[in-house]
Amino acid sequence: SDEGAPGARERDREKAMVFLDVLVNWGCRRCLHKEDYSFDEGGDKTRSSSRPSQYPLLGFKDRHLEDEYLEHLVVASRARIILGYVTVILLYGSGRFTFTWVNYEVVLWLEQLYGILSDEQKEDFKEDQPVGTFAKYFPNSWSTLYAFDCLVLVIFILGLVAVVCMYQM
Repeated sequence: SDEGAPGARERDREKAMVFLDVLVNWGCRRCLHKEDYSFDEGGDKTRSSSRPSQYPLLGFKDRHLEDEYLEHLVVASRARIILGYVTVILLYGSGRFTFTWVNYEVVLWLEQLYGILSDEQKEDFKEDQPVGTFAKYFPNSWSTLYAFDCLVLVIFILGLVAVVCMYQM
């Protein structure tokens, strides 16, 4: 690798941003780029008129300046982003996922009992359930719900792994 070569950092940064550029910036970038702002122009930069101009809700009119700002924001927020993922995984894992996991055997047993009931008994069971409960509308879908809970946890974990890998680039 030519890490010491001039421009190597810019090439690495461009490679990391390719995916985002393809999805978001490719079509709109030329239309939104209206100026090339430089902080060196005009002397005193403490006046409010010397700030780079912005679109309402769309960011800077200088898209290169916005790229630099977002890159700095991502690097500066590294610990917060990773802490956010870890917090979400811990909250989800210790809350909903743990509740479903602990009660999984009971739920499977109830699901098997529901399967043994006749059609008339199944209708009576559904009618006896309170309105708005999962068992009233999907009494035979608990294992599907558990699979969904597992999938959500795996997606959170893969998101954390992806973020850590991106920061290692």
